Amino acid sequence: MVTGPGADDDPPVEESTDETSAPDRVAEDGVADDISERSGLDERRRRLLGIAGVGVLGAAGVAGAWGATRPDGSPPAETPAETPFATSTPTADATEAPTGETPTEETLPDETAALVRRYAPDLYYGRLEKWFPTDPRPYVVETAEGRVVDGFTALDEYTAAFAETGEPPTPTVFYNVVEAADGIDAVQYWQYSVFDQFTVNFHWHDWELLQVFVDRESGRPLLLSASAHSRSVPNNEFLDPDLSGDTRPGVLAEVGSHSSASEVNGRVPTFERLASGGWNSDVSNDFVDVASGDLTRFAYGLPRDEGARLPFVMPELDGHRLDDHPDLSVGPEGFIDAAVTVTDWRGLPRPPESLPLRVPGLVFTHPESATDGDATYALEPIDVLTDAIDDFVGPQLSFEFAIPGFVEDRLASHITSVGIPWEQERFRDPLADVTDPAHRRHIDGSSPAGLRNRVVGRVRLLRAGAEGALDRVSRGARDALADSISVSFGRPPVELCTQLASEDPVAAVTRAGTFGYLHVAPGEHRLTVNAPGIAPLAAGFVHDGGLLRAGSAGDLTVVANEDAGWIRGDGRSATGIAQIRIIEDYAGVVYDGAPVEDDRFAVAVHRDGAYTVEIVDGEGRPGSYRVTPGDFGDDGEAVREGIETGKASLARTLRAELSALLDLASEFARRDRGGDEVVDRLSAALEAVDAATVTAERGDAESANDRLSRAAAALEEALDVLFGDDLGGYDDSSVMALYPRVQDAIDRVERAIRTELA
Repeated sequence: MVTGPGADDDPPVEESTDETSAPDRVAEDGVADDISERSGLDERRRRLLGIAGVGVLGAAGVAGAWGATRPDGSPPAETPAETPFATSTPTADATEAPTGETPTEETLPDETAALVRRYAPDLYYGRLEKWFPTDPRPYVVETAEGRVVDGFTALDEYTAAFAETGEPPTPTVFYNVVEAADGIDAVQYWQYSVFDQFTVNFHWHDWELLQVFVDRESGRPLLLSASAHSRSVPNNEFLDPDLSGDTRPGVLAEVGSHSSASEVNGRVPTFERLASGGWNSDVSNDFVDVASGDLTRFAYGLPRDEGARLPFVMPELDGHRLDDHPDLSVGPEGFIDAAVTVTDWRGLPRPPESLPLRVPGLVFTHPESATDGDATYALEPIDVLTDAIDDFVGPQLSFEFAIPGFVEDRLASHITSVGIPWEQERFRDPLADVTDPAHRRHIDGSSPAGLRNRVVGRVRLLRAGAEGALDRVSRGARDALADSISVSFGRPPVELCTQLASEDPVAAVTRAGTFGYLHVAPGEHRLTVNAPGIAPLAAGFVHDGGLLRAGSAGDLTVVANEDAGWIRGDGRSATGIAQIRIIEDYAGVVYDGAPVEDDRFAVAVHRDGAYTVEIVDGEGRPGSYRVTPGDFGDDGEAVREGIETGKASLARTLRAELSALLDLASEFARRDRGGDEVVDRLSAALEAVDAATVTAERGDAESANDRLSRAAAALEEALDVLFGDDLGGYDDSSVMALYPRVQDAIDRVERAIRTELA
């Protein structure tokens, strides 16, 4: 026996008495005849499994068995003294093809068969992985619709076989060779897993793909493309890989989802998005600026291998958690370990901070590989499946993303599967799966426009205190404002789920807080962000093609549940609400987008902050108002029942902002024993805005603009004093703290001047 799932002292598992060969097996009692109309196979067919034998790996097991991968991607400090799994040899029944003519390595041309074997990849999995690449044919049942692989059957029986032998059942990789371009072939390696469980997606029957694009004449590999599990997020690709000698492509698989990344830089077995002094990147995808100079490669990557604390989800079906479903015999031990699974996302006050990182696990290799793997896999032509299986079936699973509305959070399920390989476009057209424009040009000279229709961004956490980096002040200014700053930005302690809601919704997780979507059609879209312990976020936007940075220049802001105060606005009595922008006095913009509903909005912010809420109504008229900590009620909500637009609205908000700015400048003046000139000019600006507010409310636009112009002049004079020879009597840090606030006030005055009365 071995030391992983199915270890010594496992209880015995009841063996199946079904001796019918897999492709011809028929479900008992005619139950399979109506698989498409039910949620699972009959309870009578369920075997009682010794699920405890599947191997529970708690948090202590993660740290003790392998040692957590370091945040910088370096290998663990210690490695195991012996291989955790014995080599597994596929059984004859497991890999036996159905009768009839099917192409095998022996029936392929010699040079093609050699190519298939030469580039058969080494597969690297995480320690918490449950579902390794296997042969689906043992799980085929005959139904009225044909020969199908049922999700319940596959998950139950795979889990039972794993527990019984202590080794992954029938490791198998299926190959397909397709012409990709003139003189270039794509060698496809398809891997099937019976289940997918991840943070944003889960489903029965998971197919992943590695494509090796090879020059037919020289046999030289030109490009590796590893499946990122969705057609709407960038794949992990590497141009001109060095596979000289006996080096093979390596594939790193994400735990649970099996999303893949190429392993090419020799730092086995970890993924590196960026090159460093000691290694190259594992991808050659192009760079994008996701937010405020934050450059990263536009590749999906491998989040948990990049130091991400990534929470997993337990899916549900018909109101039952899947690990407690009456039609399944698989308990919690058969799913991703509880140490990284969060079930009550919305009930947590804060994001969990102790989720274990990815830890290296099993390595599967082709028998001819020089890599010292833990198990070998059989290499089979995918035609053996097309001749034996008509469909892969299973009921829709669910997980609900929260979408903040005005009154309460809406919910939207999002679960997808990539589908059957031979029904996918990339099966016939391998280049459909190449997502980097430069890589596409390298293969066939084209650069489809859809490859550049991208949406990217970065998610930040708004937290209490001034410890984090602030957008609008320098380090010295942050010191000067230490007693004034209530909230600042930081990196969320866990990765978050983003969902792009359009005609065909897609979801992805962040990597170091960043995210990216591909093939985003021009038009209106909605982006939601969810995570355990995080108040959900939803923002609308319009994509005109090319590269769009979501939110405010690519930044989206979330807050922990226990810190959240909800700013809600209702524009139903006016002409609706087209756009919202919320700015915290010191942190900067925390929300910039269209509301989920066209006449109301709800945005979670930190209750300790002070905010200016800018809105644009349905007819394009601007308005604004202030929200400070005292505006949040006992229920944590600051509700504005009616939204006012026009010059008076902007002037009233400006008056409140200038009052706070004057208090700050006066405090600095007392501390620095100077600054009287700046205080005087800010006082003059406040007096002028106060008068402008009164005249705007009376409906006198000309007089209001005259007073607003006086305010602008006083503010410009304040800036001149701040940057004069003696800095107006302030020290450097005070000047840098005051400057952005004064400049903001000038911008707001000019906006108010340009705005109509109502």
